[in-house]
Amino acid sequence: MRKGYINLLVSFQKRKTTQTYKIISLSFGIIFFLVVFPALFIYVGFYIDKFIHVAGNDAIRIVIALLTIVIGLSILSWSAYTLWKIGKGTPVPNAPTQQLIISGPYQHIRNPIELGGIIYYFGLGTIMGSYTIGVVAFLSGLIIGSTYHKLVEEKELYARFGDNYLNYKKEVPFLIPNFKR
Repeated sequence: MRKGYINLLVSFQKRKTTQTYKIISLSFGIIFFLVVFPALFIYVGFYIDKFIHVAGNDAIRIVIALLTIVIGLSILSWSAYTLWKIGKGTPVPNAPTQQLIISGPYQHIRNPIELGGIIYYFGLGTIMGSYTIGVVAFLSGLIIGSTYHKLVEEKELYARFGDNYLNYKKEVPFLIPNFKR
């Protein structure tokens, strides 16, 4: 079944898409990954917070939350802009890039959108109630995102870009940026 799904994803690259289609796809992706996913993670976080509550100074918690939200959204925006401008596509699987992107944030990390997302999820969860909720949102995004990337996206990128992707994968770390490149 996974191979069939990967083939479907690969087929999206071959389709001609309009700017409108890409914008609509990106809009749904934004709603899903910046609203729906974090809402689910925060919901779970509120449940866990009943048993494990990490409190702290509210002013410091809010400052940390706002900083991480801004940092996360900045990484997400930079990454999506790079995919749009250079790759002529989006981070959404049904409107993918037309080439392997190895510049911008992608020269330092293979999954900057996941990194930006989990930082954003931490900030959003933290501002919604506590550090516990932020950590639960962060870990939920990390586990789900990393699992998807390892089981699906890496295979799709190999199918689309072959040895170029394998070489890129050898050179650039998965989730912890390397700024020495």
